[in-house]
Amino acid sequence: MNPIRRFLAAAAGAACLLAASTPQAATPVLPPTVPAGGGRLLLEGGWAVPLGDLDDRFDATPRSAGARPGFELGLRWRLGLDPVWSVAPSLHFLGYGDAKGLGDDGEDSLAPGSLRYGVELLAASAREGLQPFVGLEPCIVHSRLKGPGKDHITLMDASSTGFGLSARAGVRLGAHEFSVVYHVNRFRSYAFFPDLSEKSFNWDTIVLRIGWHLP
Repeated sequence: MNPIRRFLAAAAGAACLLAASTPQAATPVLPPTVPAGGGRLLLEGGWAVPLGDLDDRFDATPRSAGARPGFELGLRWRLGLDPVWSVAPSLHFLGYGDAKGLGDDGEDSLAPGSLRYGVELLAASAREGLQPFVGLEPCIVHSRLKGPGKDHITLMDASSTGFGLSARAGVRLGAHEFSVVYHVNRFRSYAFFPDLSEKSFNWDTIVLRIGWHLP
């Protein structure tokens, strides 16, 4: 056997002996896979654009509130079901811009707002990087209107509670979500601008929303 072959044979034998004498490391136990967005608190905020009776000029109809664009603040706890599907109980507050120039001196304003308690079912892409998603959220909505009524003087403080729905689509990038939300809020009330008749109200809203998953 030539020197090169003897050297290779010796090296192979030494490697085998070293491998046999070296203790084998235990196979690491990995934690279960956590679905994207699962089991975490999400803070949300956005720009709210009123539609329907909210958006109509105050004196345009018996139902119009003359609201201006405002804001949305909310939080949810997202629980992952698998890498695609998750559910999330949530609470959101919508505060709109007041209708101004009311009252005897023109210094009063009419303030609309609503609280939404919901549970969202969300489907998100399981791929890495930018993850598109869509969500649907049935809710209980508490709507409130406080300030001068249609005569611009008589004060009122009315509220209505009913069922609503929210639908949204957007993308998730790391710990952040960017989405467009459509809130459905339709109800009937005697108390909003009372005139002895029950009226139907449309307080639908579009929100441009940003969310942040807390670490």
